[in-house]
Formats: sequence, C-alpha cells, structure tokens
Amino acid sequence: MDPDERALVDDLESIRFLAASDRGYWRLVARDNTLVTFELAARTGRQLGVRLDCAGYPAVPPTSQLWSVEADQPLPVAEWPTGGRASQVFNPNWSQRYGGAFYYPYDRRALEGHGGWANDHTGHVWTVDTTVVDALYLLREILRSATGPAPKELAAGEAS
Repeated sequence: MDPDERALVDDLESIRFLAASDRGYWRLVARDNTLVTFELAARTGRQLGVRLDCAGYPAVPPTSQLWSVEADQPLPVAEWPTGGRASQVFNPNWSQRYGGAFYYPYDRRALEGHGGWANDHTGHVWTVDTTVVDALYLLREILRSATGPAPKELAAGEAS
C-alpha cells in the first residue's frame, strides 16, 4: 500500500471517523485505492453520494464530486442539493468546468486560482494536518443547509 493510501485508510479507521459513522453522519460506500465514495444525509432527509479523489493524501487536498451511489456515476445536475451554502459549494456553472469539483477551500481544483482563500477561510483551508474526516464534517454542515431537492420517495409522492 502506498503512503497516501495508507494515510487515508488510517483516517478511515480512526475513532473520529467511526464515531461519526455510527451516529449516521455518513457511510463509507466504497474505496478503491485513494478513490472513496461516501453517503451523507442532507437536511431534507435525502442521502447524497460524494466521491473523493484523495491522490496525494494528506499533503494534497482531495477533489470531490456529487455521486450517484445507485448508478455509480456523477450525480445529474438536476439532483444536486440547493439552498443555503449548498448552492454556493455545489455550483453547476463553476463545477462542471472542473470535473464536478466543489467550490470550497477543501477541494484542490477550487484552490487553484483562489490564493486568498487561505486568509479568508482560515479554518477551512487544507493543510497536511487536515483529514478526510474534516472534509466530511464540512460537507455534512453544507448539506444540512440545503433545502432541496427532497428525497426521491417524498418528491414522487407529492407528484401524484
């Protein structure tokens, strides 16, 4: 196992990660080397997939995208969370130009060209001491601010 994968696995086996998982904050869906897929709960009750590419971890921040766990492919834009901070972070006008990357300081693609973020977002800028658990907690917070879309079952029931 190479060092970046070993560091990632260590963090995925940490008490902090496992305790939050036990609380239902997120679920590890799959891991292939440093490519990891999780499900997180949005405030709407909907479970959303997130895929993180952690190549170079922990020295290099991951890049992430919303993911359809069922289809094992990027989540269609029409299903992206909206409202609150989610509308800023999951901005299709920006994200689609950068492989679905999140517009926030824990994403390596977003950090390119945003040198000022280190000063503007001191608590949320990736450092070698930041872990995938920190990224998941921030994503959870962002998803908890989302107001839509509703879970598929609920939305389907309202349409009938």
